[in-house]
Amino acid sequence: MKNSGKREQTRVEPTTHVTHPNFKYTRGADVQATWRRFGWTPPSATMTPPPPEKEYIPDTQWEPREMRRVK
Repeated sequence: MKNSGKREQTRVEPTTHVTHPNFKYTRGADVQATWRRFGWTPPSATMTPPPPEKEYIPDTQWEPREMRRVK
């Protein structure tokens, strides 16, 4: 397929390489808050919550067997 001359726009994420002088390491930084400034939203914000877990009911029919020694 021949390229029609149109260029697709690709999203460029804001990055600073660790060797760049503008890079500042911040201990305990809120990464999600930083990315939200650039328009990112976490996937969990739009997801429906999972269904509640089913209550565990132990099986009353189970009878323990004798323990056998395996060599």
